[in-house]
Amino acid sequence: MIETEVEYGTTPELTAEMIRAQLDILIHDEVFRSSKRSVAFLKYVVEMTLSGSADQIKERTIGVEVFNRHPSYDTNLDHIVRTAATELRKRLATYYVDEKHRSELRMGLIPGSYIPRFTLPGQARHATLESEIESGLQDSAIETHTAHARISSFNAPGLSKPAPWWNRWYVGASAAAVVAVAVFAAYAGMHRANPEDLFWKPVLDTPGPVLVAVGDHPNGPPTMPDLDGSGNPMTPVPSSDSSQTVPFADTVTIAKVVGALEARNKQVLIRRGNESSFSDLRSGAVVLIGAFNNEWSLRLTRQLRFTLALDVDQHLIYIRDAKNPSSRSWSWGTNQPREPVTGANSPKLQDFALISRIRDSETGHVVVVIGGLYTYGTETAGEFLTDPSLMQAISRETRLNGAEQNLQIVLGTTVTDGTPGPPRVLAVSAE
Repeated sequence: MIETEVEYGTTPELTAEMIRAQLDILIHDEVFRSSKRSVAFLKYVVEMTLSGSADQIKERTIGVEVFNRHPSYDTNLDHIVRTAATELRKRLATYYVDEKHRSELRMGLIPGSYIPRFTLPGQARHATLESEIESGLQDSAIETHTAHARISSFNAPGLSKPAPWWNRWYVGASAAAVVAVAVFAAYAGMHRANPEDLFWKPVLDTPGPVLVAVGDHPNGPPTMPDLDGSGNPMTPVPSSDSSQTVPFADTVTIAKVVGALEARNKQVLIRRGNESSFSDLRSGAVVLIGAFNNEWSLRLTRQLRFTLALDVDQHLIYIRDAKNPSSRSWSWGTNQPREPVTGANSPKLQDFALISRIRDSETGHVVVVIGGLYTYGTETAGEFLTDPSLMQAISRETRLNGAEQNLQIVLGTTVTDGTPGPPRVLAVSAE
């Protein structure tokens, strides 16, 4: 029997045999079979932890022992370990989002490190999905401090007379005020909601389950409808064919969203966008995954400041800013190759994403739209929503929990070797 360290204590029920058995299941699953790098990474960190050497799991050590880098290699220039860790987290998220794996022992990487964490399926608060683990959606540990006021009488040299009663009253009242302020600060710190909670609050406050409608029109760029003569910008129309498959990047975002909602005890229903009717959207809060491959995303954001648009002449899909409608800064060429170009000299691409949380007048409920111009943008949007530092920066600019407030966030990401980099906040609108 071993004790496996987790973030909030130890789990003595876990054994090395159980962990190795789950490891064998993972590395032989189709999610991992196509990535020797993820398999090697996971096997290494698991075995190091089981051997009692978790404190030696460092970026340089992994680079040398797993990826055959020179012991003196520059980790600032060679990101092999960070890239591999990101890929591993995504594959774990994809694996555990499948309902058939919900009863299995869960593996993940502790946020901010490469050390694995093993969690029994019964510990649902900390093991809903690997994406929840990866993104730090668990409750923050809070340290409270009690203020102690020490009051001493002061006597001038040669005097033994106690201070007048009004001085004693003043000092006592001051001390009581100090203690009251300290207690209030500790209470406020203990009950302060984090930015993720504030963002999802309008969704969580809506009765009933949350419908997650996933885009299912992957074949080609959208088209423009016939002009209606109104002079208003037209809403693009997704390609006519739907698909039963979901892009890998969208799957990662689905895992993050489902993890965030289920961690907050909210029931989730997942459906294809093409199978979700307006009646379904009227039944409660909705989260739409995907932009130009999701008809509902296109329809429900068309009256907002930031909208999803198509420039047929320039072969661009882009995020349109109503305050600067001629700009094409946030765009993606529809004539670009569909498969990423990889390799040492491959060009870096820029993708963009739009997150919208609105109180929709058509459905009467809160709608959250999460979509990129391409799949990289959708993935980076999901990462943003579970990045505490970025969410904290947004919360300082606007009220994330305003139920009647339309909130929109435009993100950018640099894509290298088919992998999106960290999300960058380009614009925020709260109306």
